[in-house]
Amino acid sequence: MNGFLRSVCRDLHRYAHFEQTRPSFAFAVRMLLLTQGFQFVLARRIQDLIVRIPVAGRPLRRVWWWWTCRRFGAEIAIGATVGDGLYIPHPYGIVVGVCTIGEDVAILQNVTIGARGPEAPSQAVIGRGSYLSAGSVLVGAITLGEGAVIGANAVVLTNVPARATAVGIPARIITRG
Repeated sequence: MNGFLRSVCRDLHRYAHFEQTRPSFAFAVRMLLLTQGFQFVLARRIQDLIVRIPVAGRPLRRVWWWWTCRRFGAEIAIGATVGDGLYIPHPYGIVVGVCTIGEDVAILQNVTIGARGPEAPSQAVIGRGSYLSAGSVLVGAITLGEGAVIGANAVVLTNVPARATAVGIPARIITRG
């Protein structure tokens, strides 16, 4: 439970950072009741908590995951590892396959992270502080370095170094950090 609360608090701080405000009780209530992006991230945190229930945890997690996918029209795979401070302002059309998402990552609407094909490895690694713009697609076993920025509608097929910006189809590095 302690890890759950830590994750939720870090997520709230991340939302406050992007809204340029201070986290407060009123802010937390607003996020909980009115912000679908935060609700989606919270649903993922609850999913990670449910699996800890002895015996019934795994099937309950699967049901919760299914309900979350239906409710938000977005999906983060059950096998994905998600770091604290996840920021998803608009949880629409997001499909995240099995991957590792670092801390303080921002994912905008219509982002896809997945495999290149049914036989190809799909374990993408998204580094801490990365920013995935709207409509970006990451396919294959790629690694985004810490603080990488992926431009809108970019298709990333290769690794992106730390603090670099990648844009285009296929994505190419335009700036290095």
